[in-house]
Amino acid sequence: MQSANLRQIKTAIRDQAFTGRARVSRAIGVVVAVRRRKGQLLAMIRGWGGRWYPVDSVYIAYAGRTLLS
Repeated sequence: MQSANLRQIKTAIRDQAFTGRARVSRAIGVVVAVRRRKGQLLAMIRGWGGRWYPVDSVYIAYAGRTLLS
């Protein structure tokens, strides 16, 4: 499922880091952090130099299936 909800994305990133059940990604790679600055959603992508990249939304998948909520 695609989401732009900051709280939902952060929860999924926590699950990705500690339990391995979730996967938060973008077309260019796995998202490891997310924040909102001046109304814009910014994501840090694994392997892309620790920079913040503007994104519209991220893809969240849980345990091989799309999150249903």
